[in-house]
Amino acid sequence: MLYNLLSFASVMTTFGYVLLALLILMVMITVHELGHYLVGKLFKFKINEFAIGMGPAIFKRKMKSGEDFSLRIFPFGGFCAFEGEDDDLDDPNAFNNKKPWQRILVLLAGATMNYILALLVIVFSMGVYGQNTFGAGKFIENPNYSGYSLLDDDIILSLKVDGKKTNIYMSTDLISALNHQKKDTVVYAEIIRGGKQIKDVPIKLRSDVECKNLTSVNSTYEALGIGSTMMLSVSSDSKWFKEGDYIKQIVEDKNDIDGIKYNPNGKFLYTYDGFLDCVKDKKAGDEIVAWVGRVGYEVSQQVIIKFDSEWEGVVKKNKTEVLEYFGIKGYDYGYYVTSTPQKLGFFKTIGHSLEYSVKIGGTVLRSLGQLITGALGLNAVGGTVTTIITTTKVLSYGTKYALEIIALIGVNLAVFNLLPIPALDGSRIVFCIIEWIRKKPISRKIEGLIHGIGLILILGFAVLVDLLQFI
Repeated sequence: MLYNLLSFASVMTTFGYVLLALLILMVMITVHELGHYLVGKLFKFKINEFAIGMGPAIFKRKMKSGEDFSLRIFPFGGFCAFEGEDDDLDDPNAFNNKKPWQRILVLLAGATMNYILALLVIVFSMGVYGQNTFGAGKFIENPNYSGYSLLDDDIILSLKVDGKKTNIYMSTDLISALNHQKKDTVVYAEIIRGGKQIKDVPIKLRSDVECKNLTSVNSTYEALGIGSTMMLSVSSDSKWFKEGDYIKQIVEDKNDIDGIKYNPNGKFLYTYDGFLDCVKDKKAGDEIVAWVGRVGYEVSQQVIIKFDSEWEGVVKKNKTEVLEYFGIKGYDYGYYVTSTPQKLGFFKTIGHSLEYSVKIGGTVLRSLGQLITGALGLNAVGGTVTTIITTTKVLSYGTKYALEIIALIGVNLAVFNLLPIPALDGSRIVFCIIEWIRKKPISRKIEGLIHGIGLILILGFAVLVDLLQFI
């Protein structure tokens, strides 16, 4: 009975996060359309309807200003319907009868509102919680890099390479700063160590950095000497591990103190070979303690592994059977990276918020460029469904992360809508500029056909990338 109640509570909690994710998307779309509406009213465009949602209207009311306001049944999208947006009409206040520069400002207003909202959210988040920073909990000790290595729990604020400084907000900034640098190159970091800010700390890169795209950040981690860890996918009958566990250390003493971060007597695991070294000589009856990171737990968890008679036969066989013995279906390598918010002063908060928002937009453009060139696969992006799923997951982490995802979605919408892709505002702006230069418009029928085809392609692309995510 208790299990059923807990399961029901879990389902309802997830459902609540899904509704909240939908609400966030609706707010973002409504703010976008509100930008079109406000600037349209400023220039006396005739607006027929302002709608929140799509599909049949569940509420509709005529406003004093003349346009209809409606709520529609499907919480995806929304629109601000201008008179004569796709046709040539006699009404002087129809969309296409207004001056091209006025139409351009109306079209720009949607993305501008998305960006302003995202920027305000970033400023609020940085002001309340602090700026996200990049750090690492564990660096691999290597005497060859003594004096040129970061230490455990260092926080990297910026990197200086060939005199060029890059503030580090997210992993893509590491790629921007370090890509194509060679092994043994010395770069300089501004860090926080033990609560103190230190400038120009020398770091000698431990390997070449070659990042093929914005997701291949591991090359930078390896060059900086950040420790890797086995992140596990396990079978349902695993006796010791759970899905998503990552093994930090193997400790011989099972009576160790519970709840510590690292055991000074333990052996850190960076690779499968390191894991095998710790277990290959064990015999039936031996016990070891695996310290693991586990989803939902703030501190490391002790997993006591006791070997039975079956083990001695398994260890002499192949890698697959060794993993199966522990209930491990597969593993990937993660890294001991951390994000520790740092409070800033008022003016630094404003300045860093602006820089961070611009960097998010730049990352969006770089991602699109890499999709076009093939450097980034389609499985790296998602459509509406993937966005909702990702947002739902992030919301469960707390308010700070909710603010982060709101800012990311806002900047993404702003940048994406200004791209010169048919059906998007950016494409409509291009047609307005052409009309402004030519002193006459391109055929409205041809323009409408182009936007119609573009809309179909965009919807099809969104469905395709969502399907690829599920596959």
